[in-house]
Amino acid sequence: MRIIAGRFRGKKLDWVSDATTRPTTDRVKENIFNVLTSMGVDFNNAKVLVPFAGSGQMGLECHSRGAQIIIFNDTDATAQKLIKRNCLAMGLAPQIVALDYLACIDKLKSQKFNLIFLDPPFADLAAPINASQQLLKNDMLERDAVIVCETECDTLEFAGFDVRKKKYGRAVIYFLTKE
Repeated sequence: MRIIAGRFRGKKLDWVSDATTRPTTDRVKENIFNVLTSMGVDFNNAKVLVPFAGSGQMGLECHSRGAQIIIFNDTDATAQKLIKRNCLAMGLAPQIVALDYLACIDKLKSQKFNLIFLDPPFADLAAPINASQQLLKNDMLERDAVIVCETECDTLEFAGFDVRKKKYGRAVIYFLTKE
């Protein structure tokens, strides 16, 4: 697992693949960021939220491309250590919240974000829908915000969003923008 582009291109990240952490492959990550770029996402000075952070790779990819504020959340202690180690290796002071994803979103409800990565365990089909609806309800999305949702279910429906969907092997990636 490595950083694909930007200032830290090629930097290897520490990671663990176990029952609770399933890293996005480099190929899928590269495709996600290609789609985000084609959608006009400006990573410079972006404010990024990663409620299911795992190793932190999605937020760190944004940091490498110029994002200034990245808030990571994960309830797993091993993941929190990985995030901290990977952030420090890239000169980023880690901002880590250690709450259930909905509690994290509620805690941060006074903030607005440009980019949100939702990558819950594949078995939790409700999490992407619940998290995206909570972000809408709390008015946490900047006007041009994009939510990227990774799951293996290709039949999810997201009320209040325009949806663009891509499939890469088992992974189904939803790109959500406010209607």
